[in-house]
Amino acid sequence: MNKQKFIFFLVVGSAIIVVGVVSILNGGLGAVRPEATTTESVIRKTATQEGLVSDVMSGKQTWNGLQIAVIGVEENGWPLVEAHNQYNDPPLPGKQMLLITVQVKNMERDGGEPISIDESDFVVVGELGEVYNTYSEETRCGVVPDKLDGVVTYDHAISGAICVQVPEHERGFILVYDDAYGGDPAVYIPLPEGE
Repeated sequence: MNKQKFIFFLVVGSAIIVVGVVSILNGGLGAVRPEATTTESVIRKTATQEGLVSDVMSGKQTWNGLQIAVIGVEENGWPLVEAHNQYNDPPLPGKQMLLITVQVKNMERDGGEPISIDESDFVVVGELGEVYNTYSEETRCGVVPDKLDGVVTYDHAISGAICVQVPEHERGFILVYDDAYGGDPAVYIPLPEGE
């Protein structure tokens, strides 16, 4: 694993632990507290707002010049994940695999550098306020078909899948694209609900 990915996993893992510990110490996911981290506060606020429409969904850009569009959501992605690799494990009891397909385009014109992006740059948050990532043992899906992984150059789009395990009866999911180093604002993209 290269140094940049190691640092990313270290930062994200630490942030998840901090959010979990703060949540436990303060009695769960109640009102946002002044001492809560910025990411934790925004996730809680976003997860409870009705009718939120992300600027990114409106055609605007992320802090690093990306335009991210959700082009598909499969609430029960297990059949596709299983068909892709017979050695994948089924979802844990009481969980389902949420398979999200996104299209990412680099909109930076003037000397914008290519941007590396993959499924680990995203997390999913549901109505319970829990953070689901693509790499922990309890929330990962295994080998995912067409997983998001590539480099985006100016005016060139790539698409790919992001998959996480979520509780079967949870709804109100939001896809979060976050700066691994915490210097830029996270982007929240509400996922469409199934019929």
